[in-house]
Amino acid sequence: MSSSICPHCHTSVPLGASVCTGCQAEVEYGTPSGATVLVLIIAGFVGYSAGHASYSAVGWLVFAALAGGGMYACSNLFKNRINFKRVYRTRR
Repeated sequence: MSSSICPHCHTSVPLGASVCTGCQAEVEYGTPSGATVLVLIIAGFVGYSAGHASYSAVGWLVFAALAGGGMYACSNLFKNRINFKRVYRTRR
C-alpha cells in the first residue's frame, strides 16, 4: 500500500486515511468543492443564456452537457489530489 507524507508533521499517512495519525490533520481527496461550484455556476449561466435567447429547452440541454462535461473534466484533473487541512489553535 502506498502512502503520502503530511506537510505539517512529516508523518507517513496511508492512502485512504481520513486523518493524519501524527497531527490529526484532515485528509481530503479528489475535486475541491470550489471547483464543483464554479463548474455549476458557469454551466448555469451559459445554459440560461442559451435558453433565454431561444425560448426553448435548449438551455437545459446546454446546462446538462456543460455540467456533466465539467464534472468529468474536474474528476480527471484532480484524481490524484490529496490535501491536508489542519486547524491551528492559538492561545488568547
